[in-house]
Amino acid sequence: MPSIKITTASLTEDQKMELIQSITASVHSITRVPLEYIHVMIDIVGDENYAVGGQTVAQIKKISIKKQ
Repeated sequence: MPSIKITTASLTEDQKMELIQSITASVHSITRVPLEYIHVMIDIVGDENYAVGGQTVAQIKKISIKKQ
């Protein structure tokens, strides 16, 4: 029974569903484990609590918006 856990900053409901469906299909394709035995867990961490390269995702988003 494969269990996949993803930790990420905020996602929309549509993004979560697409991620779940895509990962489930991929694991099934590779392992041939029936879909009903594949577990996907998404841990959502707030943008202010998830950092990349020494900056929070919230800070990165602010910088990205200013550049546009």
